Amino acid sequence: MSSPKERLANDLKVDYIIKEAAGSNQAALEYLHLMASAARIVDDIQDEPTEFSKQQLMKLIEHLFVLIPGNIFYRNNEKTLFGQHLILWNTWQASNILENGDLTDKVYAHVLRDYINELLPLVAFLTQGHSKMKEVNVSIRKLFKKQLGE
Repeated sequence: MSSPKERLANDLKVDYIIKEAAGSNQAALEYLHLMASAARIVDDIQDEPTEFSKQQLMKLIEHLFVLIPGNIFYRNNEKTLFGQHLILWNTWQASNILENGDLTDKVYAHVLRDYINELLPLVAFLTQGHSKMKEVNVSIRKLFKKQLGE
């Protein structure tokens, strides 16, 4: 689990790139914030289940069952976004298994654990077109690059 200082630094990066990806589309902005929040809670459960609260669980349930499916951006792009949700969940689960494997498995785990970031260029494409998708794609590679083992 990351330290409060690391979380703050990461949150600033996430907020910045979410705004870039959503552009002026407020529903897309809300969708990406909801997804980021849900992902953080799920990751916390994986990392430190003993420090997980009932309040966090209720927030996660509300995000997954009410707020995300009710978000107008998600509803308008559900056919595209649901497939990404399926893949990001699958890759995140795979990364948790692979991190306990050999060196090659660890490299794959290192990459797969951040697949959720691929939502950002996709949302940028849906809200602002191909050029913005490319720009956000480059930005996420720089913003979220980590050394192996981090």
